[in-house]
Amino acid sequence: MSEGHTQAIGGNHAEVEALKAYNGDLSDVTAYVTLEPCSFVGRTPACAKTLVTCGIKKVVVAMLDPDPRNAGRGIDILKEGGVEVEIGLCGEEVSAFLSPYLGKS
Repeated sequence: MSEGHTQAIGGNHAEVEALKAYNGDLSDVTAYVTLEPCSFVGRTPACAKTLVTCGIKKVVVAMLDPDPRNAGRGIDILKEGGVEVEIGLCGEEVSAFLSPYLGKS
């Protein structure tokens, strides 16, 4: 098990930090993320593509990213890459927690 937290603007996103902290085989790993993995390259690589290329087979996403640059595109990348995706686990709680931060990037 590992965890990651998004770093300051321009730094690694939580997914990358968790992957760096994990020392095992990723083929049987399920990633649990609060927010849909990003789908675009900006200050950092696209996390959805990173999860696909590292071999993760399942991702559980609490909520979709309301940022119009994502808005389901990260989910599409995961599914197109053969990753099983579940959406909504603790979604209301995560949405309430993240609402002050969303849209500030």
